[in-house]
Amino acid sequence: MNGATSGNKLKHIVIILTLVAIAGAVLWGVRRCNSYQARKQAEEMRREQRDSTIRAVINRHSRLYTAEAKSRKTITYTSDNTFKVKIAGIEKDIKLPLGRTEATIPVIVTYKAYIDLQRVTASDFQVSGDTAIAITLPDPVIVETAVAIDHDKEKMKKQWLAKSLTYEQYQSLVRKAKDEAWEELSIDDQTNIIETAKVSATDILIPQLRQLGFRNIRIDYREDFDIMDIIREKR
Repeated sequence: MNGATSGNKLKHIVIILTLVAIAGAVLWGVRRCNSYQARKQAEEMRREQRDSTIRAVINRHSRLYTAEAKSRKTITYTSDNTFKVKIAGIEKDIKLPLGRTEATIPVIVTYKAYIDLQRVTASDFQVSGDTAIAITLPDPVIVETAVAIDHDKEKMKKQWLAKSLTYEQYQSLVRKAKDEAWEELSIDDQTNIIETAKVSATDILIPQLRQLGFRNIRIDYREDFDIMDIIREKR
């Protein structure tokens, strides 16, 4: 009887110890899982804070104007004052003697290239470890920032019976010159303003990224970027 009782007690002890061991294993697993989740959340938070800091450094520049070019386009205008006559039922324009108007208008257009850093998002850069970063910047954008008329070389010649240019005609000629000025730049000049914008943006960003602790920095542009895309947009 005592042997049976001792056997039952031993079984109970084994069961209790087994349950304790299982509970301990479960608790250890839960704690490990919680610890892993906590580390994962902390790492994710650190990554988000790092990415936010990087974006803040890049985005604070907004439109980063980094290159400039000037182009001169001279537009010419010639017009003869005429009057209409009807001969045999047909209208004809007859030029008046001394009725010619001639104009030469030199227009200087200033172009600037900028990188719109506000468009950079977290998907545009990759961070490896704590010291390496690769960024793909948006394509450079070219805009007209100034249009000026070289009045010293501007010429207006109007004969006695000629008509003067109206304000609307004059402004139309200036607009035509402005629209055609980009074509006066050679392909080399057009390309140079783009490449200068890229290099300048890189030179500005690298020191600021180094202040964040990055030592291996690569700044790229999209591989299919084509200067002709911008040239076509200007036409």
